[in-house]
Amino acid sequence: MQIKFGAKSDTGTLRVQNEDSFLAKDKMFVVADGMGGHNAGEVASAMAIKMLDDARINGITDAAHLATMIEQINTTIFQASANQTDQSGMGTTLTVLAVTTNEKNEAALAIANIGDSRTYVLRGGEFKQVSVDHSYVQELLSEGLITKEEARTHVRRNIVTRALGIEPKVAVDTWTMPIVDRDRYLLCSDGLVDEVADDLIEKCLRQKVDPQQVADELVALANQNGGRDNITVIVVDVLADASDPVSITKPKRPGGRKSLVKRLAIGIAIAGAFTIATTLLASYLRSGYFVAYENSKSDARVLVYRGKNFLWINPTIEADSTLTRKDLSSALSKEILAKPGFSSSSDARDYVNQIRDVIEATKP
Repeated sequence: MQIKFGAKSDTGTLRVQNEDSFLAKDKMFVVADGMGGHNAGEVASAMAIKMLDDARINGITDAAHLATMIEQINTTIFQASANQTDQSGMGTTLTVLAVTTNEKNEAALAIANIGDSRTYVLRGGEFKQVSVDHSYVQELLSEGLITKEEARTHVRRNIVTRALGIEPKVAVDTWTMPIVDRDRYLLCSDGLVDEVADDLIEKCLRQKVDPQQVADELVALANQNGGRDNITVIVVDVLADASDPVSITKPKRPGGRKSLVKRLAIGIAIAGAFTIATTLLASYLRSGYFVAYENSKSDARVLVYRGKNFLWINPTIEADSTLTRKDLSSALSKEILAKPGFSSSSDARDYVNQIRDVIEATKP
């Protein structure tokens, strides 16, 4: 299995400076969208890329290892922001695709995300977003208050709720994906998705062309549609033969009209059953909420999660809190370790708030 990729970053039509940074090298692909006054955003995104490149050289064993590296990068950027007035408040979004190899020499793909830069995958004809935005409009979308199309044009679509370097600690969303021949991945900053709808992005990715050509076309489309922000795109192909671009077009098969109609009917029935099963499974995996610690450390935060673990799909963080393990009594800590479940996000948040009230009431 080999990796073939193409990458392009552009200032856009309105900005005078490109605060995006990217990394596209053997076994690691990263898009970082910097934010902050003056040159600070460019500094933050460049710092993240440099440190991830160092981590790439040393090797990444799994998604948890990647998350730990990113947490360390967050600390470094936060400290630099606090120590230098001209870099105060700087931060960056981050989306990462890394080839991992564990101690058993087993390879997989680890995806990490903070902010609203995105990772998509085109697999077996299905196009989907892997990462989940940490943004104000994503919260509205998750609650069903706006549609996906309304989210693209919402006046507050650029407000992120999580980024590297803004807080001393940050929660990193990760996913582990199997390495599948002929998968095509897309990593991009919001400068692409704010200008180009998902259906047009999918249409570009489905082309049987070199990934560099796809990256160039996506950036050109974003600029044609306004180019109001910096645009960064990385297209990654997983191939058995690196000289063979990804093709989603199925070959024609011999056979008469009756054979074609029969195959079509069978295909429709199978597709319908698969769609229903996929919809039900997706609904089940995204249902339910629970409260748990972010990790096993003594200062781990109490977080509200949504969904369930299944294969490479992990629950997503629904809400953060300022509570940590060391703030809780032994009894309350055991409650959190049991990962109490709830039917709604509001019930889970109320539970966390009740714990906070108990802690406040018992303070001397």
